[in-house]
Parts: sequence; C-alpha cells; structure tokens
Amino acid sequence: MKASIAAFAVLFAATSAYAAAQETQEEPKPEKKICRTEKATGSLTRRTRICLTEAQWRELNSRTQRGFQEMTSGAGGGTNPAQNPANAPGVGGP
Repeated sequence: MKASIAAFAVLFAATSAYAAAQETQEEPKPEKKICRTEKATGSLTRRTRICLTEAQWRELNSRTQRGFQEMTSGAGGGTNPAQNPANAPGVGGP
C-alpha cells in the first residue's frame, strides 16, 4: 500500500512538472507582415504588392545597399593611381 502511494506521488510530481513546463513554453508570436506597393520599372500603371516581415525588409534593404556599394566601387574600371601612388606611371619603377 505504501509503495502504491509513493508511486502515485512520484507520478503526480512528474505530471505536474511536465504541465508547468508546457505552460512556460509560450509560442513565439508570429511577426507582423508589412506590405508595400512597388512600381514596376518602365510602367506607369503596373504595381506589385510585396508583403514581408520586418526582419525580411531589413535583410532586403541591407542586400540592396551592399549591391549598390559593390556596383559603385567597381564602376571605376580599374585602380585609381591617386589612391595608390606606387602604381602610378613613372613613379618608383624601372
């Protein structure tokens, strides 16, 4: 009889601990979608609606900025002698 009471107490404690763990694990709230309307390049009337989360908009913005910086830094077509005088013609070479 004492063994069954002890087993019941252990089972009850484990069940209540499991229930408490379930209550403390809250589901993360889904991020709110932000929708924007983008105009299509070359069209006066065509528009596209894009819905992304705030984190996705930040990632898209940072990718766009990185791409723009890469494009503008490579637009020179070569090295600028003013930036690296050692590569300038007639300076320090044979």
